[in-house]
Amino acid sequence: MSTKISQELIDAVAKQEVEALMEGLQDAEQRKNPAFLAKVRQFLKDNNFVTTSETDGVKEVVSMGTTIPDLVTADDGCLDAYAGRH
Repeated sequence: MSTKISQELIDAVAKQEVEALMEGLQDAEQRKNPAFLAKVRQFLKDNNFVTTSETDGVKEVVSMGTTIPDLVTADDGCLDAYAGRH
């Protein structure tokens, strides 16, 4: 038994999915959640969306991701608590 779903219903569901993903991307906590980000990546992959370094904002993300802080010589006190120095 096959059920035919109307294109209008499929479009409405797809639109709500996109809106939910966009709302999540606006939320600071969700943007840090690996499970949520995996869902966003899967959505992009499933729908053949491709981002490149020419996409607005991607160059900044790439450059931020390639900057590794020097934790050995950092003098901001962040490692003091971890090392037991107060």
